[in-house]
Formats: sequence, C-alpha cells, structure tokens
Amino acid sequence: MGSNSYGPYAGTGGGSQPYAEAYSVVPKVLAIDKRNKNVYKVNKGYFRNPTAVNIENSNAYGKIIVGNKSAHGTMTYVLDINGNMIVGKRVNPYNSSSRAPHPTLIGGKNPKVKCAGMITFSKGKIVSIDNDSGHFRPNIKSMKKVYGYLEKLHSERPDLFSSKFKWRK
Repeated sequence: MGSNSYGPYAGTGGGSQPYAEAYSVVPKVLAIDKRNKNVYKVNKGYFRNPTAVNIENSNAYGKIIVGNKSAHGTMTYVLDINGNMIVGKRVNPYNSSSRAPHPTLIGGKNPKVKCAGMITFSKGKIVSIDNDSGHFRPNIKSMKKVYGYLEKLHSERPDLFSSKFKWRK
C-alpha cells in the first residue's frame, strides 16, 4: 500500500507536523496501527522490514542494492536519528497483502526519524526523493537534512545517482 491523498495515511498531503529535529509516528496513525497485528505487536512494536537497508552499506558496482537486486522503482525511506538513510520495498513478513509503512524501516515501539518519504530508483541509481510519509508527516523544512545527506553521499559516490537526478532546493 503506497501513500495516498486521503484518509489517515494521507502522506504530507494530510498536513505535516511542525518542524522538529526528530519526528515520531503521528498519534492518530499510531493508534490505528496498534489495532493491526500484521503491522504492530503490543510487546514489540512495529516489525522490522526484511528489505530495509542502509544505502551506504548496500551498494555494489555503482548501484544501490535492495533485496539482492538493483534498486528500481519507488520505495520508502527514512533518515534515522543517527543520520542513516534506510530504504526498503513495502514488504510485510506477517502478511504479504498487508501494509509495510515507513516506521517498519526502523521497527520498534517508538521509531523516530529526521525525515521520511519516498525515493525513486532507476537501475540502482537515485532519481528523486520527497517527504511524503503519512506516518511521520515531516515538515518540508526537514528535506534540508535529506539534501545534506545526499550532497555528502554524492561527493563520495556520484555513481549512485542517476544523471536525471534533480537537486530541488
């Protein structure tokens, strides 16, 4: 299930949170997730998405690898509170037809992020990124942290970026 423009998972289209150094899951959305055993377990919290990888640790031959393949298409990402960019496909190990929202990239009872959204890859290269997360609803100002991360990564590994990547500031 991807982000949409309606309901509790409306991405930032549903209104972002005030700017902050870190974001927790929006309380209304967390309450809904706590009622879904395929997404949130009372004793453990959110499951850890089995495809979640740190971009810096998951690249080979100039490509970002997710699930043993070159990353391709749009996936979820979070910039965690330690400054790591974690990406993953929407895979739920408890139920293949159930949701795998942004908090599952970290897992746990109270995952916190600096920013979250969607990232698009083409043949293992980063093409675009946004802050569209209905669970964290990060403020657009948080994209500054994401761009800082990407600028550093680009300076070290320009081969991980598509020639079509646009720096949107």
